[in-house]
Amino acid sequence: MKIQEIKEKNWVGILEVQDSAYHEIGLEELDVLKSKQSASPDTCFVCVSDRDGVLGYLLAHPWTGSEPPKLFEPLPEDVVDSDTLFLHDMAVGPHYKGQGIGRSMMEVLVEVSVKKGVKRITLVAVQGASRFWSLLGFKEISEANLYPDYGKNAVLMEKVLVV
Repeated sequence: MKIQEIKEKNWVGILEVQDSAYHEIGLEELDVLKSKQSASPDTCFVCVSDRDGVLGYLLAHPWTGSEPPKLFEPLPEDVVDSDTLFLHDMAVGPHYKGQGIGRSMMEVLVEVSVKKGVKRITLVAVQGASRFWSLLGFKEISEANLYPDYGKNAVLMEKVLVV
């Protein structure tokens, strides 16, 4: 099992993991997911194994807005570097949950982010995942304005990095 930057051949597996993970908020099209990776290839990863293919994935990109990006829409092509990364998506296949894959991908993201001078990572916890994210050091941002597409129990969260 290894964590690496996304290769073209990984997208089919990424879509399969996405399909298994998101039941409340719907699925994003391939071009939407690829727009996240195009904006910041070095902060987008897959966890793969030789035997099973894609076990999980993580997509993060720079973001300067005070509100998170809209779901189901490609990122604007003019996304600029920022001291904030938005962790758009992290999912692990159902047969691999509880094996530390998400935590490992998050550790790689933090390591890369610190090297890039990123000061914080933000995300929207969906489908009741805020407890998981809080265990990884994320804290809720109160008074958040979230698009309805994120679901009724969505929570905007951030992790401040020591740079």
